[in-house]
Amino acid sequence: MLPVDKNLLKLADKDCTLKRVILVATAITMLVGCATSKPVIPYQNYQQFALYDVAANKCVEQGFMDIQTAAAAKNIAASDMNQWTYDPVVYQAVYAGVQTKLTARPPTKSDCESYAIAIAQRQQQAQQAYQQQQLALQQQQLLNQSMQNLQNSLPKTTYCNQVGWQTVCNTY
Repeated sequence: MLPVDKNLLKLADKDCTLKRVILVATAITMLVGCATSKPVIPYQNYQQFALYDVAANKCVEQGFMDIQTAAAAKNIAASDMNQWTYDPVVYQAVYAGVQTKLTARPPTKSDCESYAIAIAQRQQQAQQAYQQQQLALQQQQLLNQSMQNLQNSLPKTTYCNQVGWQTVCNTY
């Protein structure tokens, strides 16, 4: 039996482990790409989003809501709806049904005012979330800049080796 160097065995084992890690990482990356699809919208959410849209139209028609608030309501509803996978044909059918119901019994001034308040609250929440996101981004940039400055201020060592007529230098 031939003698086997222990270091050679360790190196072969590390190489095999590295291949396994790369294989697992590749498989996970492929699975994560598949797992990020949007959930399918429940039927009651179709009704809710259609109600938001139609109510905004009816409140504007009756003079109980300004156009900017109604536009904000529609943007919020569209943004919420885009968090889901939905069927546009089903949504149009539900929308038509809700429109028929609200034509028969339009929203009152009180309904429209309550809706406008809810819209204003959502806009404030969105603005606060955006500001927090911007603050976090600024803090991350400052941290990155500080780390870069720290790294640049560390003492560096340069090693130069001359082989024949060629000099190779490395800075650490």
